[in-house]
Amino acid sequence: MVYIGIFIILALIVIYLIIREIRIMRTTNRSIELELERDKLKLLQQHEAAKFLPFTRFSPEQTAEIRQVEDENTAIGTDNYAKENLLDKRLSRLESIVKSKKLDTMLHNVGEQEKKVK
Repeated sequence: MVYIGIFIILALIVIYLIIREIRIMRTTNRSIELELERDKLKLLQQHEAAKFLPFTRFSPEQTAEIRQVEDENTAIGTDNYAKENLLDKRLSRLESIVKSKKLDTMLHNVGEQEKKVK
């Protein structure tokens, strides 16, 4: 009986150690993954910071002028898009009107032909 009790206690200790090692492995793997993600994030931040630092230094007046030109370009692009969209809609409307007139004329002609045949 004593041997069976000792054997059960040893088995429980071995199971506990196995479970503990598995948890430590998972925790270690996760901490390594998190550290790798932090490193990636730092590299991305450094890369983004490098984009904002130009090779030549501009004065505040020059950067203001550049921003103003960029804003004007954006406004012109938006205006051009609106005009193109309006033109497409108006052309579609014109095509529909022409098609409607054609169909009306054709219906009228068919009606006259039917009257002649009767």
